[in-house]
Amino acid sequence: MMKAYMFDLESGMYQGEVYEDANLMKYVDGITTIPPLQYGDDEVVVFDQNEQKWSVKTISEMRKILGIVT
Repeated sequence: MMKAYMFDLESGMYQGEVYEDANLMKYVDGITTIPPLQYGDDEVVVFDQNEQKWSVKTISEMRKILGIVT
């Protein structure tokens, strides 16, 4: 078992961590072994599946990206 980090497949937003069998991880979508970056208040971490890396975005940036009007 190894620690893995979950992310939403559509938005890339971090969803938490789990322990997963290393052999089965290649069959699970929305999971990576790359640890997320540190983030602060009013921020979220987002995983880019193409680049295989995390970035930090503000909540207001993510609302714009996701088309959420408040």
